[in-house]
Amino acid sequence: MLLELLCLWLPLLSQLLAADQPYVTLRERIMKAEQMASLGGNLWLTADEEKANSILMIAKRAEIAEGIKYPEKYAPAMHFFQGKQYVRQSDVFRIIQKMPKGAFLHGHNTAMVSSKWIISNLTNTNNLYTCRDINGVLIFTYDTASSNCHSEEQNVCTERINAEDRHQYERQLEKHINMHTTKPETLMPNKKLIWNRFENIFTTVDRLYKYQPTYCAYHKRLLEELCEDNIIYAEIRASLSPLYDDNNRTYSSLDVANQLERIVEEFKAKHPDFVGLKVIYAKRNRASEEKMAENIRTFKQLHSAKPNFIIGFDMIGQEDTGDPISKYVNEFSDMPSTANFFFHAGETNWYGRTDWNMMDAILLNTKRIGHGFALPKHPQLWSTIKKRNIAIEVNPLSNQVLGFIWDLRNHPASFLIAENFPIIISADDPGVWGAKGLSYDFYYAFMAMAPVEADLRFLKQLALNSMKYSVLNSVERRKFNRVFQKKWQEFIANIINPKFV
Repeated sequence: MLLELLCLWLPLLSQLLAADQPYVTLRERIMKAEQMASLGGNLWLTADEEKANSILMIAKRAEIAEGIKYPEKYAPAMHFFQGKQYVRQSDVFRIIQKMPKGAFLHGHNTAMVSSKWIISNLTNTNNLYTCRDINGVLIFTYDTASSNCHSEEQNVCTERINAEDRHQYERQLEKHINMHTTKPETLMPNKKLIWNRFENIFTTVDRLYKYQPTYCAYHKRLLEELCEDNIIYAEIRASLSPLYDDNNRTYSSLDVANQLERIVEEFKAKHPDFVGLKVIYAKRNRASEEKMAENIRTFKQLHSAKPNFIIGFDMIGQEDTGDPISKYVNEFSDMPSTANFFFHAGETNWYGRTDWNMMDAILLNTKRIGHGFALPKHPQLWSTIKKRNIAIEVNPLSNQVLGFIWDLRNHPASFLIAENFPIIISADDPGVWGAKGLSYDFYYAFMAMAPVEADLRFLKQLALNSMKYSVLNSVERRKFNRVFQKKWQEFIANIINPKFV
């Protein structure tokens, strides 16, 4: 890669110096060359797109100028929990909200729906209880007999009725399923504490979402929130764990897949511009070889039954404390040719330890890499990733909330952007930290991680990348392109319309 860079830059510099041009001209040409080489830098814009771009960049430059003047209020340099109030006032953010963002390609299904909606809409049945497990973590459950309660069960409906302040009661419940804190800086030095709190959320909602009626209602809302944020398609990580209902029926993983596919098809019938949702079967990254082999067998059965819906496999969980990908090379060696890996890899601050998962992911022919936070430290991998078009799923706010970085202007993906790596921006677990859809992550990528002069080309390229690296058949891809072009034209027209809000 270094040799490639030298080959590119040396001729340019020698030409410029030989031409004996003024210093200012040399400087401008070098800056322009760098801008053209970065993500989206060589996209061509129509006349209307240029007009929209001017409006966007006026807003962006004004926001940056204000941030330089009042850095304590500059949201892109702040932790999301502190900066969100300022983001919501941003003209740039409002434009991004209206923008068709293409595909949501890295998200965990049980952490994608807004926590406030969950408490308001999924905890109001008379058969829902709470209790505490052996570690004191709150658990929602409909079946107290098999919920591992180590405290007395409390009926949520009764507690809500008896509460002096219903809204305060609901806010207290929501704290158990949302990472928000008014002082995130107190957590940053202790990643173990952050991840314990994060993992506890999934313990809290586990039995809630395994109740079949709630599972269905939750995933209908998941699709609604995607559409509300102008997302056209999604590929989500999901474990497809068995469900239960009031009739003591157990739904197998295939039953769950059937339920979810039915929900998606019904939603598409009512929302013809939504291309669809597919599943990456995801299991924990801490398991014996025998357990992982069992996971792979289940995946193969699911993929065989639904090859265009259950599209691939991934391992999930904190990467630093989980098992390395290399542990399961034998188990991963015999996958169907129609299936893909989508490995989490490089979600770490370590150098030369956990980050080698990226190498193993590449050796196992992963379709995309989840996070790739440590990728800039590994130049031997760069050319392979570019040649194979392995997309990096960058999740800015997730990396911040989970303790990998504070100021997103220093995010390592800035290097990937500068080098025009195949990247997409996603949101990972937006419901857990109040970042509905992709808009907040797109905003931070645009305002913090991209160059100051990155413009509409950058945002459009991100959307185009999300389409390019989606797993779609030819019919779906044609529809995706058609819907996106229509929505993009409407978006541009709305920006240049003086009534655009």
